[in-house]
Amino acid sequence: MSEIMNPSFSFPFQPYEIQKKFMNELYLTIENRKCGIFESPTGTGKSLSICCGALQWLKDSNKKILEDLTKEISQIKLELLSKADTDDWLQEEYNKIKKNQILINLQMKFNSITQKAKEFDELKKKTMKQNISVNKNDHFIKKRDKDNETNNDHISEEKESIDDQDLIIEESENREDDSDNEEINLGANEENNTKIYISSRTHSQLSQFVGEIKRTIFKYNTRVITLASRQHYCINSDVNKLKNGNLINERCLDMQKSKTKSTSIAEEGKVLKKTKTKSCSACPYYNQNNIAKLKDQLLVEIMDMEDIIKCGKQLKACPYYASRMALDESEVVLISHAGIVSSGARSGISLKLKDNVLILDEAHGLTAALENAHSAPVSFKQLGSIKTFLEFYINKYRTRFSSKSLLQLNQVSFIVGKLLGLIKPKSTNDKKQQATIYTLEDFVIKSEIDHMNIRPLVEFCRNTRLAPKLHGFSIRYSQQGLMEENKKEPINKKANFKEFLSNISKKKDEHEQLVNAPKLDIKSNNQMPVLLTEISAGSGLYAVLDFLERLCDRSENGRVLAHVGETGHLKYLLLNPAEHFEQVVSQCRSVILAGGTMEPVNEFQALLTNNQLSTECVNIVKCEHVVAPENVLGVCLSKGPSNVSLNFLYENRTSKDLLNEVGRILRNVCSIVPDGVVCFLPSYSYEQLLYDHLNCSKVIEIISKKKKIFREPKSASEVDEVLQKYAAAINGKDTGTGTQNGALLFSVVGGKLSEGLNFSDNLGRCVMVIGMPYPNVKSPELQEKMSYMNKRNLGAGSIYYENLCMKAVNQCIGRAVRHANDFACVLLVDERYSRPQTISALPSFVQKSLISNCTFGQTMGCVAKFFARQREKNIKV
Repeated sequence: MSEIMNPSFSFPFQPYEIQKKFMNELYLTIENRKCGIFESPTGTGKSLSICCGALQWLKDSNKKILEDLTKEISQIKLELLSKADTDDWLQEEYNKIKKNQILINLQMKFNSITQKAKEFDELKKKTMKQNISVNKNDHFIKKRDKDNETNNDHISEEKESIDDQDLIIEESENREDDSDNEEINLGANEENNTKIYISSRTHSQLSQFVGEIKRTIFKYNTRVITLASRQHYCINSDVNKLKNGNLINERCLDMQKSKTKSTSIAEEGKVLKKTKTKSCSACPYYNQNNIAKLKDQLLVEIMDMEDIIKCGKQLKACPYYASRMALDESEVVLISHAGIVSSGARSGISLKLKDNVLILDEAHGLTAALENAHSAPVSFKQLGSIKTFLEFYINKYRTRFSSKSLLQLNQVSFIVGKLLGLIKPKSTNDKKQQATIYTLEDFVIKSEIDHMNIRPLVEFCRNTRLAPKLHGFSIRYSQQGLMEENKKEPINKKANFKEFLSNISKKKDEHEQLVNAPKLDIKSNNQMPVLLTEISAGSGLYAVLDFLERLCDRSENGRVLAHVGETGHLKYLLLNPAEHFEQVVSQCRSVILAGGTMEPVNEFQALLTNNQLSTECVNIVKCEHVVAPENVLGVCLSKGPSNVSLNFLYENRTSKDLLNEVGRILRNVCSIVPDGVVCFLPSYSYEQLLYDHLNCSKVIEIISKKKKIFREPKSASEVDEVLQKYAAAINGKDTGTGTQNGALLFSVVGGKLSEGLNFSDNLGRCVMVIGMPYPNVKSPELQEKMSYMNKRNLGAGSIYYENLCMKAVNQCIGRAVRHANDFACVLLVDERYSRPQTISALPSFVQKSLISNCTFGQTMGCVAKFFARQREKNIKV
């Protein structure tokens, strides 16, 4: 056990008892090198508790390291001064030499730690004097970026027209994934200070941690950075307009090589030949001095992603490389789940987890995040685009490739063709999607690529950087590119393309899979062949390479889902996420999974122990809600106003009787409940069906007299606008006209409003969940997963299926009751909610006041009394 059993925490205000419990258990779990599963309901200050508990341990640990070093140094010095009790002078001299060496090493370690602290203090004073304002000169920054974009576009177009050399793969060209080290030293210190990695689902949630740390005393002496990909951090408009993350990475590395090459040539006094000019210029933000300045700023001032980007534009320095450079000296690293769950992402940003602490917030979705990170989906349209452009690419530059490269390119084209043929519709009239699950061995046999050695081909594509070259080729020879090329070399280009078309027509049977793929078209006004496509061949090839790498693993726990049809796709299924997460757990000192609802706990225990039976190393901590039980009313409604049984099975939910019952329930709830009512429905299609029915039956018109009605938008860009209008309708009801009392918001379980949003106070006085949002049990993907789990543990598949539903329901419930003085009613509309196993899966703060098997009359009576009590309480206050 730890020597420090009762640490004191620097909390910004008087903590609740559950916050004290959370921080203390977190501290001890890290100190004892254990893993932990922490459940703390939303609204209980979980983020602040994580920050204070973990950072207090970090500061105490660093202090203890210095104290231990001081003691060891003093002890060895005393031993060297004291006279040895031995007559063997040779042994005595040997012992002295050995102790002196140990002393030197300890002293160097001690000096290194104290020197780093001193340098940080000096850096802080220096940076504070400069006091850089990230908002200063914003107008000039935007103008400069715009000018750069225009100039870069002009230069790019000019250089692209010079030669096709940049599109040709070269055998000698080696991929430099970590060419980031060419000019900028990203840190190579072997003795890294202990770090705490805090991870969450989105970058906006990570920004909340930045805000929480700023509220604490730790903001004065803690080095915090936020890591993100180039796609998020790139401020070069010529690069980030590519959108696709892989293409952005490739363009960024190309620009670095261009700068390095031009610099070295300038030093040697040589002159470049115009015919070999690179297609992209050096990035103006990739400057070592400016990046070093931004790195210092990141270490001294705690900034979220938006602030880092603004500061990068101010200093004309790349935020991506500045954050990478600051990584070694940082103490707290904020990173999204996507950067943790993928081994490729971890190695790409040189993430060092060994002996460090990893805290995953919002961990209820960790299993899904692991599965998605390894799914490697490839669509029918992507395969069609790759096949089309790759054949044209091979045909156009055939004479410029080596025989070995040409062979490998044809093999890649062959594999893409076979994958395309596997999911191609059997006939043009066959519009229905068909799904099949294969083991990895069966899939390669079915797709007729079992005789191919896939791994060398994947390495060939990576090393020669075929994907970005194919992307550049597809862009250049799209409609506009071919038109421009025709003006310069009309005869040759036309002849080449006609030869290509003639080759395709001769091999019609071999290329049947091009049906419904990107089309070849002839523009009539100038008889110029034009490629029409909406799918990038380059980004598609990245997806194919990821998919092929999964096949190379040949894991027994892997499957391939093949959807046949015009909108078909291939997808890798990871049936055992714990297998991949074990790589993370084995490296870290401690891994903490935290969330508002962590049921079922056994699912997360399996992740942390790789399905081992021994769970002694996992500390499970469940915190109660800060809200009083009398401030929450939970009701399971089993009978409707007309005494109809409320069972929203998939076969029943569309019946008019059930839809009418829902309409009556909503009318009564909206009459009794003040302010905001949020109604969650199982799917977007059912929400549309219900809304249309209620509109036709005039229920929407009746409810609108009481509450303004809003609906969850399908577009993410419209969410904020709808939420603002919803809040305005509730908070501004006194200044409105008519008898409206708040608003009703129709939402979807698992949609954009069911996670991460707060409907606190008046925004969510009642949360209704209509029906039980079970996933489609006929889904081949789900059936395979359940079958796999049942084989390992009888009945585990059914439990998993039930848990998927209840985890989604609990996320909806967690949107309301966000602080100690908040109050809300939770109305679960379906008779199945009254089952004992379902009740036990609900949050504990709802279970305490839950009334099950309620009729409509009982429910309305309970709801009316609940809000009457709350009104009386507020009047007394």
